[in-house]
Amino acid sequence: MTNPSAALAKFARSAASALLTLAEDLEAAAAVLPDLPTNEDVEVPVGRGQRQQQILELPGLATEEGVKTSDVAGEISYEVPNTHSTLQALERAGLVEMVPGVSPQRWRLAPRYRANSTVFKRVASRLRPGEWTTYGDISIAVGGDTKAARGVGRAAATLKDFPNAERVLMEGGLINPNWHDDAGRGPEYCRQLLEEGGIKFIDGHADESQRVAWDELRRRDEVEPVGE
Repeated sequence: MTNPSAALAKFARSAASALLTLAEDLEAAAAVLPDLPTNEDVEVPVGRGQRQQQILELPGLATEEGVKTSDVAGEISYEVPNTHSTLQALERAGLVEMVPGVSPQRWRLAPRYRANSTVFKRVASRLRPGEWTTYGDISIAVGGDTKAARGVGRAAATLKDFPNAERVLMEGGLINPNWHDDAGRGPEYCRQLLEEGGIKFIDGHADESQRVAWDELRRRDEVEPVGE
């Protein structure tokens, strides 16, 4: 018969060993993401409640031209007066602003949030022919974490001058199922562009060996500065 104390001791040693291994793995993971400088330009606006967040995620708000109140209301299927009140609340919170000198009234993200696109475009421009990266990689390269990944995707999808937009993919080398160009062509066309650009696919995923991760993007951004 097994001695209960001996069995408990054996279990405790095994648990301690597992915890030690976990600690070592966590330390190793932390080493992969060193303390990167925080850049206020990569803030992502977060609203209070569903309606505010729906508005903040509208692609048109990230542009200099902004979006009319009625168009915002149409995009989120909300009444115009209520949409206007919500936009005013977002303005008071410092998340959006009215475009000055424009009639009818238009709204856009506050300057510190619109600046994201400039930084994202610069990092995306570091890709070379035959390479791809992810929204998360660009976010980490810029700000040290993946919090701005959604903002990267929004910029890549909406800004006509976003460099290499078709080569910024989802994690795992997957094409965003919502991808489309100005002509309305979808993910199949994106894959065509990638393959024409030398990107290979394996079981529907872009070849991992052609991926440029955040650390290399960041290195290139540091050693190959360009004017913004």
